[in-house]
Amino acid sequence: MPLAHDPSRYDEHLTLKVPVTLWLVLAFLLRHLLLLGITFLPTTGAEITALRDLIRPEYLIADLLALPVALVAARRRPEAPNWMRSLWPLGRPLLTTSALLYLALLAWRLATAGEPLITAIDEAVLLSTLLNLAVIAYLWRSGLARDVFREFPGRG
Repeated sequence: MPLAHDPSRYDEHLTLKVPVTLWLVLAFLLRHLLLLGITFLPTTGAEITALRDLIRPEYLIADLLALPVALVAARRRPEAPNWMRSLWPLGRPLLTTSALLYLALLAWRLATAGEPLITAIDEAVLLSTLLNLAVIAYLWRSGLARDVFREFPGRG
């Protein structure tokens, strides 16, 4: 059977590896959880205060949708449990929902902020919005991402 992608994209089980771009998408969608985790590292404290200010608890809900997909991506092996095999094909919809939920929460925050949108939308908000839209476009336009979520290593 001919390979659909470059041979370097496959692992020893002839299953597509999770591409670097998808790992970056997962890190981006988990950014609030990652920032929260960093705040528990032992430091002097001043730099942690700045990080804590970046974390808005309501956005953690969106991150929690992406978390199981990241866990399964890290554990894609032939001996993986059945729940991982069942969850993996749902990865693209879950990651998309995570990005859309973040955008909905952001829109709600902006709508209820009580200030004009021209002042409520700064560079960080605009960049975050555009990156979430780019994530959605990648997940649904990339043939490699589609194929990765179709495959899981067979049982050994």
